Amino acid sequence: MNIKTVTHEHFTFVDVHNPEEFELKFLRHNYGLEEVHLEDFINRQLIPKVEMSKDYALIALDFPSLDENKSDEKKQENNEKKKSENIVAPVTLPHFSFGNSKKRRLRTGHVSFFISNRFLVVLHDENLTPFIDEIFAECQKTLKKREEYLGLGGAYLFYRLVDVLVDGSNATLNDITATIDKIDRHLLDDNPAEKVVEDISATRRNIVVFQTMTKPALQIFSDLEHGKYEGLNGPLTSSWSNIRDHLQRIWYRLEDSRELIEGIAISHESLLTAKTNEIVKVLTMFTAILLPLTLLASVYGMNVVGLPQAQEPHVLTTIVLIMVGMAVIMVLGFRLKKWL
Repeated sequence: MNIKTVTHEHFTFVDVHNPEEFELKFLRHNYGLEEVHLEDFINRQLIPKVEMSKDYALIALDFPSLDENKSDEKKQENNEKKKSENIVAPVTLPHFSFGNSKKRRLRTGHVSFFISNRFLVVLHDENLTPFIDEIFAECQKTLKKREEYLGLGGAYLFYRLVDVLVDGSNATLNDITATIDKIDRHLLDDNPAEKVVEDISATRRNIVVFQTMTKPALQIFSDLEHGKYEGLNGPLTSSWSNIRDHLQRIWYRLEDSRELIEGIAISHESLLTAKTNEIVKVLTMFTAILLPLTLLASVYGMNVVGLPQAQEPHVLTTIVLIMVGMAVIMVLGFRLKKWL
């Protein structure tokens, strides 16, 4: 059963990781949670919101986490182990990919808080497990820690959990900012264009997804700050202001990051256009130089009578000298025009 509990006096902290049907029945029977709220979480149809029920308050939020593609790391470790043991690995077809966008893909972590005076039930997926487990482990350590986290009721414990999750969002945002800086530093390097474009596209996508999580959370904590929901305010009003301020700073940084990656994308497009124009210019010059030479060679290559000096013994040398002279003259002309 994916349910962990810790109790202090008459208050219980319930941590539920990836709940299934058995866990849902347990929560309905022991804590009176409504089936519709539980089913919304299971079906991933839950949008960030606040709902006030008769016995508890439901607050659903989304938080970001970065996919680290652990399967690839495990595969690499297995390959290194095989090499160390001199085991011949089976031959497999090579896998080609551009960039490292899979490792930088932003995932949405869903969490639902059921808050009452008797309990705080937290439903969450694996993306947010490390953050929730951090607080739960603290509550298990000593009586003092349980008094600190559980002694002030469900709303205060909810605040402490959200504070940790928002700090985790800051860490994710720092990772995105570092990725943008890396793209900016390597913009003029000889990296494949496909890799740069994929990194820019992945970062743009991550920022947009992050903003879709932050915007509704800002509205929720703004409403809490202004006392819209009875039973969740009182002495915690300043705490909601603190969370809203942190989310507001994250939003401003996301806006700055979005503008920066847009500028980098425009710069990259300009560089690609400049490189393309340079290639086209060089090819055009080669074409312009070779065109009259090709014409002269084609004329003298025709099997017709009457071509000037076609029967002379040194006509080949003469034609080659003429062609070299024409090429040199055209190159000098391009140099004078500063096209070369």
